[in-house]
Amino acid sequence: MSVELPYEAYSHQVGGWHKGKQTSVLRGENGLILKPLKLNANPTYSQVMKGTNTSSQSSDKKLSLSDEDLIPVCQDELGFYERLQSSTSPDDLKLKTLLPKFHGVHQVIKDGEAVPHLVLEDLAHGFEQPCVADIKIGRTFYYPGQKKYKEKEKYATQSESGFCVTGLRVYHVETGCLVTELRPDECKRLTTAQVFEGLETFCQHDTIYGNDLRHALAAELRHIHDWYLSQHSYKVRCGSILMVYDAKQTFQSPSRDYVSASVTGGESSPKTLPKVKVKVIDLAHVLYSDGERDENSIFGIENLLKFLTITDR
Repeated sequence: MSVELPYEAYSHQVGGWHKGKQTSVLRGENGLILKPLKLNANPTYSQVMKGTNTSSQSSDKKLSLSDEDLIPVCQDELGFYERLQSSTSPDDLKLKTLLPKFHGVHQVIKDGEAVPHLVLEDLAHGFEQPCVADIKIGRTFYYPGQKKYKEKEKYATQSESGFCVTGLRVYHVETGCLVTELRPDECKRLTTAQVFEGLETFCQHDTIYGNDLRHALAAELRHIHDWYLSQHSYKVRCGSILMVYDAKQTFQSPSRDYVSASVTGGESSPKTLPKVKVKVIDLAHVLYSDGERDENSIFGIENLLKFLTITDR
């Protein structure tokens, strides 16, 4: 299906970077966004698949493959989303609950040319002051289709922590002011100290809500962590985790009866935790794991969890 521009630019986008330029996500209707599809994201997929029987990945005879030789699951992100829609695999069924909902693909007419866009759930739909953190996971982003080279460290925290911030927007919950807005090109220039300072700001560290917000984010992130620990189907490269909450609606309820665990000195009950959304995004580069765990992603997620759960701030 093709649709004509103009569509409005999606105002809540913070990440999305391809070949040195920010991709232009569009705002759809009814709580949806349109994300440009990177065609042929895994250029070796077709070549590899000609001589490979992927069913052997789950057979008793394991393939002896290094991370550099692992086989792409699909040619692009659309292929992976479509795979999940029809799959009955327990790993896939669980993963679907951790992603923004998928609503197919639209061809958007731009400059007379049809450009395919994924139609996805808008995680910030209805938010008045959406705070958004786009966090890319993994020490290495290498995937088949790239020339073999010694990968240069692109972000300050990538090697040590296994994750990096690629986009950030934060409204202060008490003042309502936009206090941080970082685009992908700016994030690449951050030092390690600046990255963690930005994450502290995202967690509203200077307010009574900070402790509970970190608890809420960690609780959602653990669902993703549990999936990575249990699944042996995939290794994800260049995948991200998107964290979203509304600085205004989440904390400034009309009743003003919010009680913080940092004030009471105890753990927050589930009823008092802020409402947050934490989802897996950017699945263009998913590889068959050859029955192994995705240690590259697990390392980054566990360090992100450590950041959220350290109490002595």
